Amino acid sequence: MKLANILSAVNQVEKSKFINFLDRICSEATIHDKELAKRINSLDGQIKNASSGEIIKLFELVLPYFEKNVKDQLAMLGAQAALLVNILSRDGNCIARLSWIEALYTKEWSTIDTKSKEVKSLISESYLSEELNESKRLEIYFSCLKEAYTNDERNNREARITDDERSILNVLSKKLDITQDNKSAVEHLVNSIPQAGVQECLNTLREVGLVFISRKNLTVYIADEIVAMLNRMQGKELADKHLLRILRTLSDSELSNILKSHGKRIRGKERIEKINEIIKMGLLTSQILKQDISNPEANINDRKERLKNLISDLDLSLDKIGTTLGNVRLSQI
Repeated sequence: MKLANILSAVNQVEKSKFINFLDRICSEATIHDKELAKRINSLDGQIKNASSGEIIKLFELVLPYFEKNVKDQLAMLGAQAALLVNILSRDGNCIARLSWIEALYTKEWSTIDTKSKEVKSLISESYLSEELNESKRLEIYFSCLKEAYTNDERNNREARITDDERSILNVLSKKLDITQDNKSAVEHLVNSIPQAGVQECLNTLREVGLVFISRKNLTVYIADEIVAMLNRMQGKELADKHLLRILRTLSDSELSNILKSHGKRIRGKERIEKINEIIKMGLLTSQILKQDISNPEANINDRKERLKNLISDLDLSLDKIGTTLGNVRLSQI
């Protein structure tokens, strides 16, 4: 649902939090960006009295500053906010009843809690061998994340992971091949995600301009523009619905190859289970297409030919198909 449609659907009180946050972003941005200040000042009137069209123009103008501020706020809000953002940014959740969001949160929390117990068991086995296996890689990531989270306490500050620390952890997880589901489980071990308090957390996300909440209809709205921003922040190359379309086109053996590439079990898993697990792993789509779907012994020509066939299967209209694997444009999928 576009931001314009949401602004038309909610009343003045319900959109006031977004406007207040946007106003603060504009004020901060104009101090550092004189050119932006001129463009903002060219809009008539005060932001609190602005029309929906003017609000959207302001949002588009200050989007880089908006995104940076949201990133800083989420870093301070912690694991519960991160989990809710992950849920809200999924396809189909742009308009949802509060009860539905709470149900999704409870289900997701249970999944992460169960996974964290499995990961804890694996980490405990890491001391049995010096081999860089899954247990050892998880233990390394766990130790680094725990240090990043607790090091503030030594300086009498509240424990949290800063944006800089998060960036380093993201690189580390990529190098160690720690998938998103395992990352969430490890973080749950270090900083336990609260099981309750969803509505309070939603109110906080509302304060930082991410969601609109209709008290009358008990409904949560999140704009497409915000979802796109959150996907960028989470490092997603494609929305889940586009990745799902790709995965449904792949053969069972290719789905198994993806899971095996990251040390996941495949025995006894149905096709739909494989697809759901791959989505939860949070892999880059480019990595899936360039590496994971192919057998290890496949040469470069085999991989390129498979991509050409996949483009045909997906009925994509490309002006040009490049001669290297990196030339496939994911935005057209």
